[in-house]
This record gives sequence, structure tokens and C-alpha cells, in this order.
Amino acid sequence: MNFKEKILLFIMIITSLLCFETFAQKDKVYNEMTLEELLDIDVVVTASKHPEDLFETPLSTTIISKEEISNSGVTSIPEALRLSQGLIVREITPGNYDIHIRGYDDITKNVYLTLSYNTTILVMIDNRIVYSYFSGGTFWETLPVDLIDVERIEVVRGPASALYGPNAVTGVINIITSHANKKGKNITVNSQIGTNEAKNASVNIGYNWDDKTKLSFSGNFTERHRFDTDYFDFIRKGYTSVDSLTMFVSPVKDVNGNEPWTFLEYQEELGAYYNEDLSLRRVGGNIFLTHNFKEGSNFDIAVGAQKSQSQRTGFVNLATPLSQTESESYYFNAKINHNNFSGQFNINTGKDENNYKFNSYKFTNIEGNLEYFKEFKNVSIRPGVNYKFLSYNSPFTYDDGFSFNELNFEFKDEPKKTFSYSTFVLTEWKPISKLRMIGAIRVDKFGFNKNYFTNFEIASTYRINKNNLVRAAYSRASKSPFFFDTYLNSDLTVKYASNATNLDVPVDFTVSGQEDLKYPTITSFEIGWRTKLKTNLTLDFEAFYSKVDNFVNPNAYYDYVTTQEINEAGEPDEILAIHADGSVIFENYDLKANQFGAGFTLNYDFSDNFQAKVFGTYQKTNIAGRKDIEIELTDIVFEPNAEGDILTTTLSNRTNPTQWSEEATPSFFGGFSLNYKPNKKWSFNTDAYIYADHEFANYNYYQISNVDNIDDAKVQMDIRTNMILNAKTIYQLNKNMSVNVTAKNILGKHREYGFADNIGSLFLIGIQWKY
Repeated sequence: MNFKEKILLFIMIITSLLCFETFAQKDKVYNEMTLEELLDIDVVVTASKHPEDLFETPLSTTIISKEEISNSGVTSIPEALRLSQGLIVREITPGNYDIHIRGYDDITKNVYLTLSYNTTILVMIDNRIVYSYFSGGTFWETLPVDLIDVERIEVVRGPASALYGPNAVTGVINIITSHANKKGKNITVNSQIGTNEAKNASVNIGYNWDDKTKLSFSGNFTERHRFDTDYFDFIRKGYTSVDSLTMFVSPVKDVNGNEPWTFLEYQEELGAYYNEDLSLRRVGGNIFLTHNFKEGSNFDIAVGAQKSQSQRTGFVNLATPLSQTESESYYFNAKINHNNFSGQFNINTGKDENNYKFNSYKFTNIEGNLEYFKEFKNVSIRPGVNYKFLSYNSPFTYDDGFSFNELNFEFKDEPKKTFSYSTFVLTEWKPISKLRMIGAIRVDKFGFNKNYFTNFEIASTYRINKNNLVRAAYSRASKSPFFFDTYLNSDLTVKYASNATNLDVPVDFTVSGQEDLKYPTITSFEIGWRTKLKTNLTLDFEAFYSKVDNFVNPNAYYDYVTTQEINEAGEPDEILAIHADGSVIFENYDLKANQFGAGFTLNYDFSDNFQAKVFGTYQKTNIAGRKDIEIELTDIVFEPNAEGDILTTTLSNRTNPTQWSEEATPSFFGGFSLNYKPNKKWSFNTDAYIYADHEFANYNYYQISNVDNIDDAKVQMDIRTNMILNAKTIYQLNKNMSVNVTAKNILGKHREYGFADNIGSLFLIGIQWKY
């Protein structure tokens, strides 16, 4: 934080704290509203940590309601995010998704662009963080809840780490659950079956004791199958059967020998077999208990588990982007509110087992936080503290290192552990009824990184009248350190055939993480305008600019050693041997990026029976600095032997193996939804999601020996502009039962994510029973 930013934040907070005795002014805006307008207010909690009118929130925020989800043709939580402005949602394989807010994540994942981990979005379920601190990101198939549990999904676009901690870099997605809302028995059963062996089933059974105590049990099951069974081969630069795959990096079986592993041998040694037809199978279960002691005093307890199997883009497979992962996890979450105090404690533990065994890990995350909220006349203050204990056990992080040659992938009792603690304060000041100002600052410290992660937010809204509000926000947010980047410890020996010398050239790599790195940090400024153009027509517009620095990159350092005879003329002659030693180290990198764009959401209610929504986002990302692959000669040493007949030459170079690119993010993404209910029996809905052209590229940097063969190491796949069109019809048989028919991806088969699967059309028929 520079001096100007510190002064601005200091003035904001101190001014708020000094205004406790300022006379409150009566809020005239809501007094001017009709009863119908008051009843139509949407309430959001994620944007400022307390319930407020969505129209008033200072940040870019969207609510995806339970009704909107139910009317639409979506069948999962990640797919439901296609109903929100500002989200890039791409289906990798059937049922498995890649999700980003505004797109920055595509350039902050180092060389692993084929990974679908949304490392810059913080995802929460009822404020419980569901995030992997191993390498970052959220795995959507491992969520224990499903659409049947969702009351609404709140999407906050823009940095929010000042409120929720590191990794809320481009925004927050908070999945809010709700159960047993009516007194007495509450039962909901959903079931769908469809083409391509698609299945969805869920149940929620609960009881409500006079709105004082609520107890619910829920369960869900999903299954999806692939439309194609081939896999992308980076060497062939095309799709092939799993039995025909080749290794794009070929470790030797024995570091003293020359024979490399073939894919089938590697697969057999690891047990890296695929269920080639299955894309996703997941089952989850939850228990929710809520008790209200009195107004302002209550507790919520949730426990649950999930087990899933999915095919999605993997980590370091050495063969094809897709890998198969079996995940199992368990959680406990407790929240308590008493007067002005609120606290939360949760535990999440489990394992992710990849068919490439070395990509597997076990984890335990324990987190607790405590907050205090005090509201004065026109000022409020919310200080808080947070503590995390994190434990991850992976073959990649053991002290003796993982060998890609020997494949010592067995788990040991050697987890890496760390902690983090943080403190934050959020203040709000309303000097006049129409003006609201917010300031927040948070500092996080992780045990395995010496740096303090300081994030802030300054925001303001001005309500011109009951139909118009303008807002502005200035904020900074950072990613947290990860176990993989910090503790990675592995080695790899490969041998290349030299056409010039007819010699096999052994290359020994060590691949290492590094402690105390700085991590990508986004500074953002945005403005917005919300307006009710008519009683049935609303517009939410936003424009944003942001910049990011502190990139992390695995740089490669090589020493090429050549031994040659010296002839009688004293000149180098026959090459006797060549070998190379290298190290790949995660480091901070001289690169910067900025992004500007704008987005909108337009809601129009033609009548009580017909509603429409249109939304879209345009963005442009620019990268500056060392964005291109580089090979830099750093030193050269000649060493003749004592007899003068042998010359040893050592060439040292540094390689940036990453081609940074903004091309993987579409310049435009958005969609629309139409819902028509001609009577109480029928409901017709159409929704679409649209994205523009973009490009995925992968460089096999193990094959890059000089700048002349960079293009030979490149594999590129273009993703064309596409519209994903869905339709759903619901018929209400009686007050308890309805049937529905859903057509998904009506326009046909297409590819949404680079080097992954084609996604085909799907038709489902379902039934819902509610009591």
C-alpha cells in the first residue's frame, strides 16, 4: 500500500469513528416507496456482511434466487452461475465446470492454463469457505449441497479480501441455504432422468417447530456421462483413444539407463486407469439444525459429507489434460449470534485421490472467526478476528522429494501444516440520508510466509432518489500462499536424442517451491449506476478498471555441460558427452496486467406472467513485462583439462517457460432468460449463455531448447463464439406435484474449454413433489 492509499484509508476509518455523536437523519427514500415496492426488495448479506437492500449495496452484486433457479433449465450449482452477470462459466466435461469472475484467473495460474481451478474467487456455503489451499481453487463437484438446499446465490464482483480474507481477489460467491421455512413438515423430492444416461435426484425432509427450531435432512445424487471417449494428445496435437496416448514428457525408468516410460507402462505402474464413459458421479448428504432463542440470539449447525468421481483437467499428468479424481470430504459448521456478537467455527477434512497417484492429497482445514457489530446513530463498526489451521499431505511435498522416474507416490505420515491469523475492521458512515460511506481493512499472516497480506476497501453510494443510485469502490485484494508453491519438492530425469551428435543427452531437473513469495494482488476501481427506469424495468450498470502485480512463475535454470576432444591444432573436435542439470523454481516475476470493462443487467417484467432478463460483460485485458518465452544465456565457462586434450564447456541459461496471454478470456460473455407463466398450471422458461471467441494454448517447455523451436512446442485450440441455449417447461399436476421437461444445449455439440470434451445436447424429464 503506497502512502497515498494509506492516508486515504486512515482518513476514512478515523472520520467514521469520530462521528458517533452526529445527529442521524431520517431516511426519506423508503418512506417514498409504495407497499408493493417495499415487498419487492431483494435482501443481500455478502456485500457488506449484514442484510441490506440489493439496490443499496456498494459493490457489484447479483442475487440468483431460488425461484429463478427453479424456473430455469439449470441442473447444478455451477451451471446456475450462468444466470449472473460477470461470470465466465465453461463446461469442461459434462457436469464439470470452469468458473471465473471477469477473467483475471486465466493469466494468474502460471504455466498451468489447462487447469480449471478458480484460484481468484472465494466460494462459501453459508459463509463457510470451501477452498483448497494446496494449489488454490474450488472443486465444484465436491460441494456437499445441491440446488435443493439453495435459497439464493449471492455473487459479489470485484476484490473483497478486506471482508473475507485472501483469495477473494476477483470476487465472492456465497451459496445461502435455507430449510423448513414453513411450520410443520417440509418435504421436497426432485428426480430427473435424461438422454446420455443423465440422472439427478435430491430430497430434503425437515420439520419446523413454530419458527423457533428447524431440523432438516437433505441428500443429492448426480451422474453425467461423456459424449466422446477420446483424450487430447499434446504430441499428436489431436484426440485419440486412451490406449494410444503418448507422454509429452518422458521420464526414464532408471536414471542410469536410457529407456523412457511409455504411457501404458506409466499408467500401469500408477494404476492411472480411466472410466472413459463417466464424467461425473457425486452423492452428498447434509443435516441442518437452527434454533432461535430470542430476537438476535440463535445458532445454526450443519454437518455433511460428499463423495464424488469426476473427469476434469488435471495437474501434472504428463500425458493428457483430463484426469480422474475421486474425492471424499466431511464438514462441520457452527454459527452463533448473540446480540452484537457473531461467531463461526468449521472443520473440513477429506482427500482427493487422482488416478495419477502423485496428484493426490489429504487435507484438514479448521477455521474460526469472531465478530462484533455496534451501530450508533449514523455510524456502525464491525471489528473481527479469524484463525485457520491448515494441514495438507501430498507426495509432492515430502522432505525426501517425489521422483517422476521412480514414482514413489505412496502417502506418508508427513503432512505440511501451517496456520493463519487475521484481524479486520469494517466501518460505515451515513452523514446524510442519501450518502453512505464504507471503509474496511484486513491483515492476514500465514505461518509459512513472512509477508503480511494487507487488503482494503473504500466504497460509497449516493441515492439520488428512490429510483436512482450511483456508487463507487476502490479496493485491493491478494491471493494467499499455497502449499504446492511453497513446499513442492520433486525431481525428473529425461533423455533427449541429439541429432547433431547422435548422443543421448540426459537432463536432470529439480522442481521446487519457495517460501515467502508474494502473490498476485489486484487493485481495482469501479463505478456503478442502478436505476428503476419504470416500475417494471430496472438497469444495473457497472464499469471497472483493475491492475494486478506480484505474479508467480516457475522459472527454469540450466547448465549444459559438453565434453569434447581437442585436436592437434588445438581446436574442439569430437563431442564425447553432453549432459544438463536444471532447476525449476517458483519465483516472483516481472509482469503486470490491467483490465478494463463494463457490464449490465436489465430486468423487465412485461406483466405478472412474463419476465425477462438480459445481462452481459465486456472486458479487455492487457499484459506488460516479460510475457514471452525467453531463453537468456547467463554465463559460459571453458575448462580444458591439465593435459590439454579435453575441453569442458558449460553454458548457463535462464528460461522463462511461460507464454503469458490474455487470449484465454472471452472479450464478451453474458446471457438472457425469459419466463412465461400463462396460468397457475404452466411455466415456460428459456435461458441462454453466450461467450465470444477465445484461445487456449499450451507450450511443452521441456521441449524448448532454443527460441527457434518455440512454435514447435506450441499446441493451440480456438474456442469459437457460442450460445448455450436451454428450455424448460413445468406443468403443475396438483398443489403438491409437478412434472418438467428440460432441453439443454439445444443448438448442439460444441467445445467450451481447451483440450477438453465436446458438450452435446441433453433432454431430461423430471418430477417434483412438495409437502
